Amino acid sequence: MSFSPNLFFSNINSKGGPIKSNRFEVVIPIPLAVQNNMQSSLIDMFLSELTNPIQNIVNQVSGAVNNFIFGSSDSDAITKDHSVTRTLALQCETAQLPGRSFATAENRIYGPVQKYPVNTTYSDMVLTFICTNDFYERKFFDAWMDSIIPRDTNNARYKKGLDGFGGYTSDIGIIQFDDTIKQVYAVKLINAFPTSVNEMTLDWAADGF
Repeated sequence: MSFSPNLFFSNINSKGGPIKSNRFEVVIPIPLAVQNNMQSSLIDMFLSELTNPIQNIVNQVSGAVNNFIFGSSDSDAITKDHSVTRTLALQCETAQLPGRSFATAENRIYGPVQKYPVNTTYSDMVLTFICTNDFYERKFFDAWMDSIIPRDTNNARYKKGLDGFGGYTSDIGIIQFDDTIKQVYAVKLINAFPTSVNEMTLDWAADGF
C-alpha cells in the first residue's frame, strides 16, 4: 500500500489533530510534614503575589484535576489547603509522563534462550520550575528535602509519619490536556517524594530567568 497524504491527514484530523506537549499540568498535594517544616510567612508571601485573573484561570483548569488527585480522601498526611498546590502548577515549566519497562531474565526450556518479564520498573521523573524573585519554589523543595532527612540530624524520617511528624510522600498527578483544556490522559505517582534538588546555575553574563 502506497503512502497517501490525504489518508494520513484524514486520520490525524479525525482524532482531533496532534497532541501538544505544552498542554499539561502537574498537581503536587503538599505533604503535612512539608507544611509543618515551612514558615507560614513564606506561604503567605507567595500567595499574596497572585492576582484574581490568574487564580480564576487556575481554578478552571484544576477543577476536574482535584477530583482525580484528591478524590474524597481524608488522609491526615496531606494538607487540606490546596492553594499552594494550584499555584505551583503554574510554575512547573517541564515535566514527563512516566515510562514503564520490564526487568527481564533469560531462561531456556527448549530451543533458543528467551527473555521473560519478571518485574515492572519505572524511571525517576524530572520536573523543572520557574523560580520567582522571593525564591519560594527553591525554599519549598529545600523544606521538602529537610522533611525527609533533616540537615541538623541526618536521620531519615518514616515515610508515613510514624514518628508523629506527618508523612512526607505525596500522590503527584501529571495531566495532559487537549487544545480545549479537556483532560485526555493522566497518571498518578503514588507515594512520591523528591530524591534530589539539582544545582541552579548563577552567571554574571546571563540575564535570563
